[in-house]
Amino acid sequence: MWRLPWPLLLAFKEDELLKDLLFGKKKDLEEGRAYLMKEKKPEKALAAFQQAVDAGWRPMYITRQHPNHIVRRRGDKDIRVVWLSTTLGKDYIDPHNLNSLSNLIANFVTDGPRAVILLDGIEYLMINNDFARILHLLEYVNEQIALHRAAMILSVDERAFDAKELAYIERNTVTLE
Repeated sequence: MWRLPWPLLLAFKEDELLKDLLFGKKKDLEEGRAYLMKEKKPEKALAAFQQAVDAGWRPMYITRQHPNHIVRRRGDKDIRVVWLSTTLGKDYIDPHNLNSLSNLIANFVTDGPRAVILLDGIEYLMINNDFARILHLLEYVNEQIALHRAAMILSVDERAFDAKELAYIERNTVTLE
């Protein structure tokens, strides 16, 4: 069994900096920020989202995945799941209707402080809209998040974007690893 030498163990208990250096520090989300997670599937973004839910943030998950495949509860918190789909129903948003999506997000963040939104499905929105409209949506949502002390996590597969489009998205986001 591997063990830390006792002086290092004492320093570990006393020194947060050493702990952060050894194991890396998990960054908590800041109010008023949009975050970008580049990944093929939204696994790391979902982990950061769940960490925010555990820390008391009000959650909404906007996704291309069917709502039956999403965990809708985390601890004592209900997670609002919105499906990007042409199917009509409660908490379904047509991917062609970016105005409805922006209104949904704006209303959610104005309902109270510390709202966190995980947006997984920008690639699907791009199939149904041109990039300029999607960028306009992201800019508007970013303003709403800043004004209402919310946070948004964008999970994107960078293979779906050209370098210029990705640069536009990265410009107003903090990249999470």
